Formats: sequence, C-alpha cells, structure tokens
Amino acid sequence: MTVVRILPEILSNQIAAGEVVQRPVSVVKELVENSIDANATRITIEIERGGKSLIRVSDNGTGLARDDALLSIERYATSKLFAQADLFSISTMGFRGEALPSIASVSKFTMVTRPNGSDIGTRIDITGGKIQNVSDAGAPVGTLVEVKHLFFNTPARKKFLKSDATEAGHVVDVISGMALGHSHIQFRLFLNGKLQKNFSSADDLFQRCVRILGRDVVNKLYPLEFSDAVLRIHGYCSHPLITRSTSSKFFLFVNNRLVYDRGLVSAIFQGYKGRIMKGRFPMGVLFITIAYDQVDVNVHPAKREIKFFNSRPVYLAVSEAVNKALMAAQENAGAYSASDTLPEKVGNAGLNLPRNPGQAPCQKAEQQVIEWDMPVTQDRFSPEKKGLSAGGTTIQENGPSPLGGYSFFKRILGQVLGTYILAESDDGLVLIDQHAAHERILYEQLSKRQASLETVRQDLIVPETLDLNARESDALSKIQEELTSFGFDIVPFGGSTYVIKAIPSIIDEKEAAPLIVDILENKIQGKNDFSKKDWLEQTLVTLSCHSALRANKLMNFPEMKRLLTDLEHCKNALHCPHGRPTMVTLTKDRLEKLFKRVV
Repeated sequence: MTVVRILPEILSNQIAAGEVVQRPVSVVKELVENSIDANATRITIEIERGGKSLIRVSDNGTGLARDDALLSIERYATSKLFAQADLFSISTMGFRGEALPSIASVSKFTMVTRPNGSDIGTRIDITGGKIQNVSDAGAPVGTLVEVKHLFFNTPARKKFLKSDATEAGHVVDVISGMALGHSHIQFRLFLNGKLQKNFSSADDLFQRCVRILGRDVVNKLYPLEFSDAVLRIHGYCSHPLITRSTSSKFFLFVNNRLVYDRGLVSAIFQGYKGRIMKGRFPMGVLFITIAYDQVDVNVHPAKREIKFFNSRPVYLAVSEAVNKALMAAQENAGAYSASDTLPEKVGNAGLNLPRNPGQAPCQKAEQQVIEWDMPVTQDRFSPEKKGLSAGGTTIQENGPSPLGGYSFFKRILGQVLGTYILAESDDGLVLIDQHAAHERILYEQLSKRQASLETVRQDLIVPETLDLNARESDALSKIQEELTSFGFDIVPFGGSTYVIKAIPSIIDEKEAAPLIVDILENKIQGKNDFSKKDWLEQTLVTLSCHSALRANKLMNFPEMKRLLTDLEHCKNALHCPHGRPTMVTLTKDRLEKLFKRVV
C-alpha cells in the first residue's frame, strides 16, 4: 500500500483557496481584477454581511462564450498566459487561473456571462466545487459572478473572519484603491443594499484622490512627476501635516496594479525627510510605469507584493519625485504654512490661547528683554560678527533666500508665550516656533560643517565624566571616530567610564553627557545596525535639538531678527529636522472670517 497519494480535485482546490481566498475582500479583489482584464468600463460590487453571505460582482466587459466559461472554472485555466516567457512579462491583473475554481470550492457560486456578438448567455452553478447546473440564460453583455455563503463547507476558516463591519471596511478600502488605479472605470459599491461608493468614469485622478483621501486634502495635494528612459512616475502627495497613523492612505501602483512594497514606502519617506514627524504617514497616490519584464508580480499568492529586477533606480526616482513636489510647494511659503486647524466658528469665549502663569498673551519685545542663562553665541544671533550663521555662510541682510529674503517677513511684531515669534508677511500673520526654527538653522549649519569636514570645537574648563553600561560603552567604541569628526573629544577613564574634554562649539549644553547618551541610544536602537549615513543624520538631528533655543526663552528684537534671517536662508525653512512645522500662517482671509468681516 502506497503512503503517497494524489489529493481529490475538490480538496486540492480548497487547499489552494487557503492561499487565494483568505477573506471576503480576497474574493472581491480577484473578481474585480477579472472585470478590469475584460475591459469593463462599469463594475458594480454588492456585498451583504461584510461579504460573508453575499458577494456579487457584475461588469460590462467582453464576457465569455459557453466553452470558455466552463474552462474558466478549471484550475490553471487562463486566457492571459500562453508560454513560459509570458510569466516574466505579465501585463494583466490576473494570470494564474486559480481564482475562480478556488472561490467556487468554498462557496455557493454562480456565474452568468455573455460575450458580445451572442444573443444567449451561459449560467453555471457550483456548490462547494461541484458543478450543479450549466444552462443558457438571458443576460446583458458582460459577466456576473455571485458568491454566497463563503466558507460554508470550511467552518474552521469561517470562524476566523472578523465582524461584518470590519470585513466590509476591507472591501471598501480595496475598491477605493482599485478605483484610484483605474479612473476611466465607473465603480459602484453597495453594502447591504445601500450605495456606499460611486466613482464616476468622468472623474480625473485628482477628483478620485479627493473622493478617497478626503476633502481635507483638496488644497494640500501636490503633483509629482518623474520620467526617464526606464520608467515614469506620476501622482500626488500630501502636505506633511496631512498625515495618518498608518500607511494605508498612500496608494502605490506599479503598471496600474495596486501593490505594497517596503522599498517604495521607504523611498517615499526619504522624499519627506525632515518634513514629517516620526510615527506619522503621508497620504497620496503614486503610479510607476515600467516595462513589464522589469518587475515580477508572481512573488505572492495575493499578487499584492512585487519585486523589481533593478530596484535602486526606481526607489531613487520615487524619492526625488516626492522631494521635488514638496520643494515646489514650499516656494509659496504662505500657502504651504497656512493654518487649517483653527475653527470656522468661534464661540462667545473667543480664542483661548494657553499662557504661562502671570504672563500676558502678547507683550512687546521691549518689555521682554532679559539675559539668557546660556550665552548667545556668534553661531546664533550675532550679526555684527563675521563667521558662521545659517547654512555655515555669512548672511547678507538683503540677499536672496529660499523664502525670498525679508520679502517674506515684512515686520516682526513681538513674542507670544515666550515661545512663538509673531511676524507680519504679505499673506497675513505668521507665528514662528523659535525652538523648531533654531533647530532647523543649527541642523543645516552642522550638515554643512560635516560635509566640509570643518571641525570647530571648544575645550571644557571642567571635563565631564560619562558613566556608561556595557552596551553603551561598546556602542561608543564603534562611533568614536564619527564623534571626533563632530568636534567631541572623549577619552577612556577606566572600565566603562569616559571623560568628555571638548564638545562642538555650536553646542551650548550645560552638560554634554545627556547628549552623548541620547546619541548612543539612537545607535543601539537602530534596526539592523543601520548605515553610517543614517546614523550620522540622526546624530545631527540630536545635536541640533539639544542645542536649539528652548520654549520660554525670551528674545529681544535683534535676536528675533537674526533668527528669522537665518531661517529664511535655510534650504528647508518650513520644517524642523523632526518634521514639525517651523511656522504657521494665518492668512488675511482666515483672519477676516474669524472676526466675521466676511462670511
């Protein structure tokens, strides 16, 4: 008696269904992809109870003749591949020939289809993988597939489905994504008999983006473009402040296929570098058009993951496209930094801004002049002294800048809450976060110094002792050379104790030890021992953050003027290195609405 045996066809189909059909949304995705491949211009999706009791997808595509319809429910039967070479140049959404038989094996399945040029359609009924009926049927041109009681014969799998609302939410998300990728197709989605989504074929890509991403992105979506001999990239990316807690609202398409690729997500973040806060994800849509033989879509059963044969130029192009789109948007600094967070309607209490105890909401700078408990260094605000200022070069009062020099800030009005500088611009009222602004200035100074290998250090009058644990001591030994290049002089003092003899001159830390510990923690926590370039970047951010002005540090007019001048000459003046905004603009229109001067 043999031990190895061939599985019955129904059982093998159910096993295959475990990979292809994981939940109702898998069924919807496979059926809609078939409709797209059939050149449909109208696709209707109907689901009940999250797709557990009913999934119905109908289209006006090419339809199938009777013999083709019967073949389509056989495993590995497809009209999209004919030879082995075709597998390495796939241009269709589907290609394996597994979806329909897999779906039919775990449901009560009905397909009604009629090709153009035929007066009679074909109806096929299947229950749990067994054909129950094949008959002629009256039907419009196209195909309708009805899937009832999904997983009725595999209760263990059905038990792992989530609530109806959760499953329906997954369906809404995938239909929204596919609608973005095919704006020439009308998509209608019905949930429990009610129309939930209706995407018109008259929509352009921007309109689809607004419908799917939400109306809060209407004025905060920026077009991105890139093209060369190998690929073309286009789409939209959101303002860095328009973010979500997951990456689910940034839709990625490769040759119009909705995909997920970690490398593409990382490339997008690289484009947002220095503009978006940690733990937040931008919104948008990105299309990559590339030769079919340069991408492999046959790497995962769900066909969601892909692999580029030469990924590096693709990722670099994506990063460049996103960065250029955001840089172009920042040229209109007033619109880019305009606040959309204030309420349209203000109650009787008005705007209650938080304040420090005993401090008026806004005071003139002349009333605020006090000495800082850390010296104001030449690197910061000393306009009379030649040397480093913003970007490591001497600032000319009326020289050109990314924000147009002093043409952006017309007049400094004062300081609010000891934290925000108030200024007037052509667009309205500007509030500048002095810590975030100074952090950006110092970061760009440090970056230029590092790039030019210019090390400016100051010896400590009293060297500082640094006590580390074993892991921190090991990390320090690995980055000693880089810390020296920044201007630190740290020497061993026995065991895991070190002495800090000098620090970079740009730093005004009272204690340097906490800064070194932060740097070491970033090194230790870095995943996969991230590259030296990434570590240096993070160290520059940490250095600038520790050295920047703190909140509640009162400033006089010359100091505020120096800060804003230096900020205007930064390459990315509108964001601190952590991605927070350095300034917020209250436009004239916004102010007039708040004061009910206009409706």
